[in-house]
Amino acid sequence: RREVRENLEHIKNSEPLQPVYHPYNPHWMNNIEGDRILNTIKGLQLQNAEYDKVKVIFVPCYLHGDDGIFNMNYYDLLQGFDLTAFLSYYEPWGYTPLESIAYSIPTITTSLSGFGAWVKSLSEGKGKDIESGVEVIERDDSNYSEVVAKAADTYLYFSKLKEAEVEAVREKARNISEQALWPSFIKYYEEAFDKAVNNNKPLNQIF
Repeated sequence: RREVRENLEHIKNSEPLQPVYHPYNPHWMNNIEGDRILNTIKGLQLQNAEYDKVKVIFVPCYLHGDDGIFNMNYYDLLQGFDLTAFLSYYEPWGYTPLESIAYSIPTITTSLSGFGAWVKSLSEGKGKDIESGVEVIERDDSNYSEVVAKAADTYLYFSKLKEAEVEAVREKARNISEQALWPSFIKYYEEAFDKAVNNNKPLNQIF
């Protein structure tokens, strides 16, 4: 958005900022007035005002490094995060939380993602809370409000951790990601491939 880019230049030059329509949305989008996310932000009266305790930046674009605002690819930007959340209702696996912890960024996911189910299966109590590096929130068809409340509690709890505690959580997150490296997972792909090519049954009867 042109006006956002101009304000970024004003900041660099210590010039007064101009009012920006949709101050939480750095990129233009189609049907901006009908977008459910933006309308929810407005409905919650989150205006990114100085007095707002919560600031919102909604980025409706792929981060390839040439978006015109951040000009950083996703993985470069990811490294600047403190915490990520991917509260999936359904995700066969879920690479985004795995990518997050691979960069030592703790993450929140749910029991309805394949990644969350895998983390829960790990030993030593991993996945019980954010201090393990990955928090897996139990989610089903009827507990949306509970998931929201639990996630909010986790954000608040994490924000109060001391620097040394945060570093310890980041290290644990990274350690979990290393258990998902290709040498550990390739055996499952080989097993699936073997069943597919050496079994005459339809695939939906194999798995």
